[in-house]
Amino acid sequence: MKEGLTLSFVVLSYKRFDATTGPCLATLGAMLDNPRTELILVDNGSSDDSAVKCAAWAARHPRVRYLPLPRNLGFAGGMNVGVGVATGEWVCLVNSDTLFPPGALDALLAALASVPAKVAMLGPVTNAAGNGQCLPLPDVPLDDAIKIGARAMRTPTRLFIPSYRTDFFCVAIQRSVWHQLGGLDTGFGLGYFEDFDFSLRLRAIGRKQVIAEDVFIAHLGSATFSSMGSAQKTLMRRNRKLLRTRHPEARFEHVRKANERALRHLVAIALANGWTDALRDRAEWRFAALLWDEAKSPFKRWRWRWQTRDLRRTLRTHGIAPRFPAASKGSK
Repeated sequence: MKEGLTLSFVVLSYKRFDATTGPCLATLGAMLDNPRTELILVDNGSSDDSAVKCAAWAARHPRVRYLPLPRNLGFAGGMNVGVGVATGEWVCLVNSDTLFPPGALDALLAALASVPAKVAMLGPVTNAAGNGQCLPLPDVPLDDAIKIGARAMRTPTRLFIPSYRTDFFCVAIQRSVWHQLGGLDTGFGLGYFEDFDFSLRLRAIGRKQVIAEDVFIAHLGSATFSSMGSAQKTLMRRNRKLLRTRHPEARFEHVRKANERALRHLVAIALANGWTDALRDRAEWRFAALLWDEAKSPFKRWRWRWQTRDLRRTLRTHGIAPRFPAASKGSK
């Protein structure tokens, strides 16, 4: 890490400790011995026994700071409380439905040590996200996704890909910039689109955000809201409308478009500096996603193929074939 750089992890827990927060914390255990990191655990007013289990886990790990909240403040409110007591130069917001594969902590610290100066927010890649951070693994169990991610991090690409917005399942943010922007907007209630709002506000002050291609965090996805039923869609519609009101210029784009942009950036770097094995592997993965995530409508699919024909031609010219990675290197 850069001299003096410190990192605070803020883990937000809400119910279902044994299925989410517990496994997440288990994968973060290695950072507890690093004197330049700290872990802040926030229980967001869980109505089951999760707060008790969080307290017990924190008691077994004296370096952990535990903050039980009396009621659910939503994703924004809970994270604001956690970051409010953080001391690191960077804060890493961690949703409880994430898992850090072996090597992820070191990869994150290495990325923060080499990130360009204007970058104030960094998002890892993952198996499940709604933007260019997504490296899909169709029909692959989460355990195998963890293995694939761990293997990918052992051959770094050295890529930081510019991002329009960042998905907050796991995100590292400069703490000074977090406070400059006043943290997350609690007007989004329980959650959805507060990360989009923060991303746009960060862009408005001239700071950059990137995807760290060499940091893979496994993501269960939607674990917090899966039990809401129809109320989940109502919340999403309400918050999407709120985002539109606050940011009329907001650009809503399909994940396939964000993946295309990331892949074009990768190809540009490879053509300028030369193809490495790591870049080829990642290009194969994103190329496979480009073909797999096509539109269902025949017209939209035809238009997508027309728009990406030059990219596909370039990839094939350089010997890049679309291929999703397998859990076993030998079965690739």
